[in-house]
Amino acid sequence: MHLLTQGNIFLRVIISRVNIFNVLALKGTSKILRNLLKGDLTYSELSNAVGHSATTSRALKALLKLGVIERRVLNERYRPVLYSLTENGKKLAEIVNMLIDIEKNLKSK
Repeated sequence: MHLLTQGNIFLRVIISRVNIFNVLALKGTSKILRNLLKGDLTYSELSNAVGHSATTSRALKALLKLGVIERRVLNERYRPVLYSLTENGKKLAEIVNMLIDIEKNLKSK
């Protein structure tokens, strides 16, 4: 998919109170998005991927406010919480992956 065609999907988000670029600039955000592309994950799994619990909490809060991830409490005895990508979150995670690939290609030249 071309980046320009996906840009229109996020236009409403970009001009909302939560700036998508500020959220993406937060440490840990891209790791969370990329890991959630693989499927639903718990806070512990995301925290392990990011490497620091405070960073994970800050990034999750921003991503939730942006509306690109969802938080779901399961009805089990110990009530685990799962995080997942929304449809726009999946598109954003794919864009993040494309940007990371471009960065790798530029560094290898």
